[in-house]
Amino acid sequence: MIKINLLGGGRPKRAHKPTGIPYQTVGGLGLFLLLVVSMGYVWWYLSDRVQALTTQTVTLDRDLAALKIKVKEVEDYEKNKKNFEEKIGIIEQLRKNQSGPVHLLEEISRSLPDRVWLISLSEQGGKIDLEGKAVTNGEIVDFINNLKTSRYISEIQSIESRQTAEGGIPVYTFKLKCTMVL
Repeated sequence: MIKINLLGGGRPKRAHKPTGIPYQTVGGLGLFLLLVVSMGYVWWYLSDRVQALTTQTVTLDRDLAALKIKVKEVEDYEKNKKNFEEKIGIIEQLRKNQSGPVHLLEEISRSLPDRVWLISLSEQGGKIDLEGKAVTNGEIVDFINNLKTSRYISEIQSIESRQTAEGGIPVYTFKLKCTMVL
């Protein structure tokens, strides 16, 4: 049988199979390579950054150890300085206390009238207790007045003054309290 084409067109040609690589494949492959290169660069950058931070951490740890040693030296210095200042303060206090009793005894010795003598003298924390004897009550008053003029003795109080007899001779026994001023 014979076939007649009434439509007038020629036969459609067969589609040719592409012989080259399609553009989509090339684009996908290019995109894949770009992705691999980008990921390689990011990996290299992050690896380099980790190495730099590790080096910086080691350096900072070394510096921190050195600074801790310096801080320890400063703390030791401050501790020693404080100890020396305390020792100097104690030495100064001892020097001050050393001259205090000397001045006290010198002032009391200068203040004593001829016929007044001391039986006891005690000092505790700057407070002085005096016990003595005198031939007359007026000499006790002279002794108190002499003590009032002293720059090392203040707040003089007469606690007791009474007449007693020693070997048949009338004697006045007295007790005084005062404060030592340095």
